[in-house]
Amino acid sequence: MSTSTSNDNENKGPSSLGIIISVTALSTLFTAARLYVRGVILKKVHSDDYLIVASVICSWVSVATAVVAVSHGMGLHFELLTTQQKSGAIFWTIAGFPAGVMSFGLPKLAVVALLTRILNPSPWHKTFLWALSLFCLLNLTANMILLFTHCQPTQSQWDFSVPGHCLNKWILVSFAIYTGAFGAFVDLYLAVYPALVLARLQMSIKKKAALSVALGIGSISSVVAVYKCTRVPSLASSDFTYDTADLVIWTIVEGGTMIIAACIPILQPLGERIFGKRIFGSGPRGGRHTYENYEMGPSGRAKSETEAQPRTWGTITRVERRTDEDSLDETESKIAGARSCSSQEMILSQDDFDRKIVRADTFSVSTEKKGV
Repeated sequence: MSTSTSNDNENKGPSSLGIIISVTALSTLFTAARLYVRGVILKKVHSDDYLIVASVICSWVSVATAVVAVSHGMGLHFELLTTQQKSGAIFWTIAGFPAGVMSFGLPKLAVVALLTRILNPSPWHKTFLWALSLFCLLNLTANMILLFTHCQPTQSQWDFSVPGHCLNKWILVSFAIYTGAFGAFVDLYLAVYPALVLARLQMSIKKKAALSVALGIGSISSVVAVYKCTRVPSLASSDFTYDTADLVIWTIVEGGTMIIAACIPILQPLGERIFGKRIFGSGPRGGRHTYENYEMGPSGRAKSETEAQPRTWGTITRVERRTDEDSLDETESKIAGARSCSSQEMILSQDDFDRKIVRADTFSVSTEKKGV
């Protein structure tokens, strides 16, 4: 009797909705800020922005299905539900997983698009990054196909009047755990890679740390993904509606954290507009509205110049940079004679705030006057 009363009082539904709606709303705000920076301040929208928007849409679709699932009893113990409630809760829970999975799969492509544009990787490494993210997305797609096809006919999963035959549920669970673990590895790799590139550049430790954090904050998503893997066995639980509530939560939370992590590196101009100083760089502190240093280039894109502090007299600097059109490379040679130049500080060329990595070689020429 006491056990039955305890079960009656256990309902994960309301708390689940509170968490997933809050996280999704927060990721939507970050996406709106990203679009404001790209569309209004910099007047240049890239393919990765569209991927993030698609991810947010997927998040809200997943939230919507979760709301309907909760209305049918998701979050309550399976034994407390009527047959109709069980059917509706299972159907809407399963229906929400594809959109939830895409909410953290698509941002990986957006992160790769950003990193390959600003870090200027070698051709083979660029191919590797794209292959890694696309293979991850392929795994996620295969996982969703298995979710809907491991029982034949598919509707036998939620319609108890339809006889069907199902594979061992632990096949689905095992593949889902593998998929989650691989996704966590991809998130971690994409977070560590920028730090390794920045570590080899000549710049202040403070700037390296700031940029590494901004570009590598996606490591948080890998932690969420690992924890979510511990919730995957709920797919084989006999108390499906109660136990899978946690899996629904962490699926949407993983998508939200990935979206936020993908947006943060883009928001420096907005930070300059709000705080009047650069957030990720070593730009000027103080003064008002340093974002105004951004000026429009001939193609209508926003440009800015990195402030350089005096360092060397008579320095020849060769700068190799990627243009905004990723297929074009240009090499510029500049001689800073009486004019001082700090090539070591020219880390990010802000043609469109994509912050392309600038690779600089500096040669110092000195002369000695011998006494007669």
